[in-house]
Order: sequence, then structure tokens, then C-alpha cells
Amino acid sequence: MYRYVMFLILPALCSLVNPVRAQVRDVSVVIAADTHFDMPPESDQFYHVKAMNRLPGTFVWPAGGPQAFAGDTLKQLNGVVIAGDIFDKADPRIRALYNARYSRGTGDKQIHFPVYPGFGNHDINPFSEDSIRNLQGRGFNLQFMDSVLQTKLAKGEILNLHAPSRAYSWNVGDVHFIQAQTFAGDTSYSESNMEWLANDLKQYASNGNPVVYIQHYGVDKWALGWWNQTARNQLFDLLDQYNLAAFFVGHTHTPSIQYYRGYPIYQVNNAWPDKDGNGSFAVLRIKDNQVGVASCRWTDSLGHYEVVAPYMESALPRVVDKQIHYNAFSHNDYWRPNPLMDALAFRFNCVEADLYLINGELYVAHDRPDTLDSRLTFRELYLKPLARRIRDNGGKVYPESDRPFMLMVDCKTSGEEMYPVLKAQMEPYKELFCSVNDGTYKEGAVLFFLSGDRPMLSLPQEKSRFTFLDGKVADLNKGMPRTLTPVVSDNFASFFKWKGNGEMPADELKRMREIMNQARSEGKLFRWWGAPDTENYKRFILQEGIDLIGADDLNSLFNILTDKRESLGK
Repeated sequence: MYRYVMFLILPALCSLVNPVRAQVRDVSVVIAADTHFDMPPESDQFYHVKAMNRLPGTFVWPAGGPQAFAGDTLKQLNGVVIAGDIFDKADPRIRALYNARYSRGTGDKQIHFPVYPGFGNHDINPFSEDSIRNLQGRGFNLQFMDSVLQTKLAKGEILNLHAPSRAYSWNVGDVHFIQAQTFAGDTSYSESNMEWLANDLKQYASNGNPVVYIQHYGVDKWALGWWNQTARNQLFDLLDQYNLAAFFVGHTHTPSIQYYRGYPIYQVNNAWPDKDGNGSFAVLRIKDNQVGVASCRWTDSLGHYEVVAPYMESALPRVVDKQIHYNAFSHNDYWRPNPLMDALAFRFNCVEADLYLINGELYVAHDRPDTLDSRLTFRELYLKPLARRIRDNGGKVYPESDRPFMLMVDCKTSGEEMYPVLKAQMEPYKELFCSVNDGTYKEGAVLFFLSGDRPMLSLPQEKSRFTFLDGKVADLNKGMPRTLTPVVSDNFASFFKWKGNGEMPADELKRMREIMNQARSEGKLFRWWGAPDTENYKRFILQEGIDLIGADDLNSLFNILTDKRESLGK
């Protein structure tokens, strides 16, 4: 009995003295993009492959790259991911050439690692100029992808597959990879994969697993035109809930790091020589909680390469930027694909809607509309959505906010005629708005104020109201209380000649500070409209303490507010 007990106890004691070390996370993969395999004869398509095959044992993280890995040698490669545009056209000879290079094997010009392919616009629309040939070519390419993914699924090389879109996922250790193909939510060739993606992340990444997300389209200004805003909002709202380690895209044929809603997006270069040099691919490493990325550019046909920028480095878990941008003003908000909702996705705290009173209804438009659409009314675009959001968030636009959301209306027709109609439409929602009753201010979820052709005769005479006025510089020092004009806005170009480049002239800077300080002394927020649309101006005016800063490009202002700057390859 004694021996039996000791047989059970001794291993446990030994494990306390010599505890088993937890497995260290160390995952390395290559992300390539835009290989654009074309008709034989082959030129330089295999250069990428030979460089990738030489990486283990030769790739050394440079001193100027991610510091957590500086000097480390890559020991193993866990796979090669392709972020779209594999083929330039749809043809059996092109496919055969791709298979000769990217079907895993041991040949000199054949990839030695698992490959996780993805499609881009050229794969989905290989003959965009001919609709019939395009559908035939698409079918040919999708058939190829189906055969690859079904084989991988049968072998257990991938975990989860959305058959209609061909999106899929797999794990390397505890790191979860997602190949979303063109982009999450694309319905141009299949049903949306967004619901599948949400379920996949819930199943495989809910425990804080690092997530690596890959798709073809990125977030530079050109690429955004290929990827609709609604799908972007849905994707980033979803990714906000998980531990995103890295986000890779292709499409633009230029290596860079772009930023969208605070996330660094690594844009992978194409595979062949062009104006920015030889083709390159990205190398990702996730070791413990450190993430690093570098570009690897081939230098010849023998597999030699150089490690170059852009470099990216971050630590896990990723902290999602949830701050509310109280000074961010969505200028001409109604022009956006999703009025109000796009600004809320970036957590802006002020939006602007221009209104026309036509036949007793309030229409949202910059210019008087020729045709009237009931979907484009103030009630449908702003009042009802705001009311729903406030109700869903327990009485606020942003649950954690310590101040009201701001809704400004620019009266494009007579403010005196428009104001009674506005009041009647807002009456059912009046409890949501800041208000003044017999001179006493009561804070609500939304501060609503009127600009443009303001109802200066009727509104100031009301003892009880839930509407305020946008002041002008000429209104300062006139005794108008902040309970009437809580915000002051004026045309920058009417006061200053500076165009937003270089430094503001000293005399203009002095005058600008005097105006802004006067507004502050009266307890009012200040905004310039018609101001220079340069990054230099925006950074300058933020340093000057502007209360509200307008944006036509929400993401650009978001990047400035969060001090995110684009990084380019060398």
C-alpha cells in the first residue's frame, strides 16, 4: 500500500519541483498577394517561390524592424497565404503554371509549405469586358478553389468553410486564421459570408485567441471604392470584439501600412517588378504576445532576397480604441453611404444635416432635390435612427458618454418657416433632446441646434424649447447666453487667407486665438467651417484646442485624432 501511494505522490511532487513548461506560441507565415499568373511562357513567377523556400534558416529579423524579434532567425514557416488575384485570366494553362509553383512539393521551383489561397477581383472577374466570358471564367476559377478547399477540409488542413463565398479558416497552434476572399460581405458572386464570419469567430476565437484576418481589398483611398462602407462597418464592428493580431490585404500593388478605425492594415505588394522595385511578400511572426511583420523582396532568380520596410510591430491582446471623439464633426453627413451610422461607426460625436422644407416635409440634401424620396427625409435618416439607438443604449447615443451627442441642421430654406415643422416632427422625441424650460437648462441625449437660415425671430422668444442656435462670430460679445447659442461656427476663409500649409501667419494666428478665446469665455464651443482641408491644418487646429473639427473623410480625421500615420515601403 505504501509503495502504491508513493507511486501516485512522487510524480506529482516532481512536477512541482520541475514544472512542465507551457508551450510557447511561435507562429510564422508568409502573406503574398497579386501573383497574377498569366499565360506561359513563365517569366518571374517562380522568384517568389524560391525566396519563400529559402526563408527558414536564412531570414533574420533586422535591427530596424520589430524590436521584439531583432536578430532572430526564422526557424520554421507554418504556411503561405495568398491575399487574392492569383490569376490574371481564367485558362487551364495559367492554372497549370500556378499549380506547378504553389502545389506543395519538394521541387526547386515548387513551394515547400502549406498554401492557403484567396481570390481577388481578377479571379472573380477574369474577363470584365465580356459578361459571358466573365461568368464562364469565374466558374472555372471557382471550380479550382472548390477542389482545393474540399481537399483541405477532408485532410483537416482547414477548420471551417463557407461554401458559397469560399471563405475559410484554420488554426496554427492557438492562432486563428481567416481567409475572407475578396472582402467580408461581398455579394457580387455569392451570398454574404458575414454571418458565417461572426459564427466562426465566436466558435474559434472567443477565448482570446489571436486572429489573423486576410482579404483582397484594403483601405487606401483607391481600394475603398471596391469595398462598400456597410460591409466595412459590419466587419470592424465584429473585429472589435476579438483579439485581432494582424490584418492583411493586397490589391493595390504597393506595400504600405494603412489605418482604418485604429487598426493597422498591412498592404502586401504584388509579385513582379514594377515602379516600386521587385516583387515582395510579407513575413508575419507571432511569438507569445508579440506581433511583427516585415516585407521580403526577392533580388534574383536564385531565391535571394532582402528584408525591407514597411515594418509593423504590436503587442497582444490588442486594445481597441473605444474613445468617443467629442470634437469630431461629420460635415455633410448625409452624403455618406450610411448617413449617421458611418459617423457613429467612427465614434464621432457631431453630425450635420442640410434640410429643405418642401410641401410640408423636411428633406435632407445639399441642393434642392428635383425628385422627392420619402427615404431621404429628416425623420427617416436622423430622428428615427437616433431614437432607436438611444433606446437600445439605455438613454444615450454612446452608453459611456459624459455629454450629449450633437446634431446640427443647416436650414437651406427659411428657418422661420421650417422651425414649426421641425418642432412638430421632433415632439414625439422631445425627451431625448437637451432643453430649456423657463430659463433652466436640462441635459438630454442629443443637443440639437440650427445653423444656416436660423429662426432668429421666433426661437429666442420661446420660454420652453428643445432646439438651440448655432452662433456666429458676430454674435460674440452680444449677450447671447450659451443656453441659446451653445456653439459658434463661422467661415474660416472670411477671416483668414492662410491655406493650411506651412505656418499660419502671426497676425492671423493672433486674431484666430482672440476669436476662439472669446467663445470659450462665454462657455461656448467653437468650429470653423470652410477651413483648409489639409492634414497640416487639422493637426495645427487641434493643437490650438478647437472644440469641433469638420471632416469629409471620416477615416482620415480619425487617424489624425488617434495619431495614426501611413507607413510606406522602401
